[in-house]
Amino acid sequence: MREILKIAGVKKMISVSTIKSYMFCPLKLYFQSNIDEETEEDYFVSKTLKDLRLDIQDLLHKNLRHIKKDMNEGEVKKRLAIGINNQIKTTFDIIEEINEKKKNKKNEEEEIKEENEESNNLKSDDEIEFIDQEKISKLKEKELKEESNEEDEDEDEKIDELKRELINEINLNLKILSLKVSQAMKILDKNGDEVQGLFFPSCMYNYLIRDLGLDLIGVIDKIEVENGNYFPISLKPSNPPIKGVWDGDLMEVIANGLLIEQEFNTYVTVGYVDYLKINERRAVIIDTDARKKLF
Repeated sequence: MREILKIAGVKKMISVSTIKSYMFCPLKLYFQSNIDEETEEDYFVSKTLKDLRLDIQDLLHKNLRHIKKDMNEGEVKKRLAIGINNQIKTTFDIIEEINEKKKNKKNEEEEIKEENEESNNLKSDDEIEFIDQEKISKLKEKELKEESNEEDEDEDEKIDELKRELINEINLNLKILSLKVSQAMKILDKNGDEVQGLFFPSCMYNYLIRDLGLDLIGVIDKIEVENGNYFPISLKPSNPPIKGVWDGDLMEVIANGLLIEQEFNTYVTVGYVDYLKINERRAVIIDTDARKKLF
């Protein structure tokens, strides 16, 4: 992987995210680092959606404090959902605005390209074929516009699909959480603020750690702290494999575990991957074999 980064001109510490890309496909890492111009835009959307999920977790945590034990499941769900729709709308307004700017920029580039092509295609008076050239220009212009419109429609559909998937995911998580909270309050005879530790342990989000000894840098999605133990959590919107976790997710959790050990002078034995689409947490054991596999 270091050789790929050198070829790509990357002269910095290895990022945990590059390890994940390398596990998926070394060539993809090269393209991302050196060639692919759309990577930055894809990264922006991915990061924005991940930040949205974290913001929603914070909202759920705050809303849970105001829930009372005499509320039924429907009231609990309604109370937990306060502010979430506004958060989703604000986030996708930003994504759509960026997408609109991207389309405008592409249209401007195409117009400039067309003008340059028309200029380059000019011939001397005796070589110009007026009728044929006019027809060809119109056909080319029509084809370019149709292709551009199809690409724009595909991009809009992609954003709409992302929004639908996210809303379905959040609705599922809300139903599950409201049911669990209602049962916990009933069994323990306590209000929401007294049972929140069961569902939202003390944690840190988007925690940046640099380790010069390991020559490694990473932003950990979530670090949960319980009884003095630290647990790295990776949040993934993708579908999980049938068993365990994907190799790239495995390496990411192990690397984050090592970073946490150096940062907090502790020992990490287990981390987790939260596959948000199905609301399932899967464990990653960080033992000697796992550490050897990473290096």
